[in-house]
Amino acid sequence: MSTSTIMVIILAVLTALVVGTFLWVYIRDKTIDEIRVDVYHLFLKAEHAFKESGSGKQKMKYVVSQARKLLPSWLQYFVTDEFLESVIEKWFQAVKDLLDDGKLNGSEEEEE
Repeated sequence: MSTSTIMVIILAVLTALVVGTFLWVYIRDKTIDEIRVDVYHLFLKAEHAFKESGSGKQKMKYVVSQARKLLPSWLQYFVTDEFLESVIEKWFQAVKDLLDDGKLNGSEEEEE
């Protein structure tokens, strides 16, 4: 291996360690449940802001943009809108599943 290849590998490992450390500190200071509560409140705001029928995509775009602002500025560079949307979508589906019969059992997914 050449010296430049070794340097690139070392830089990649150091970058991963730094990002991982910052992410761990953020999660340590704010639990996943607190983050979910914040996102749930964003869903409620979106429901009140966009009352017209068929505005689901607009609501999700609003929630993702506002959830991004909740992240520390350094973390916003590493988390894409697509990733954030996929996480929020999973939380939203879990909430719908819980609300349909009071259990997290995938029954909401079966109805669609």
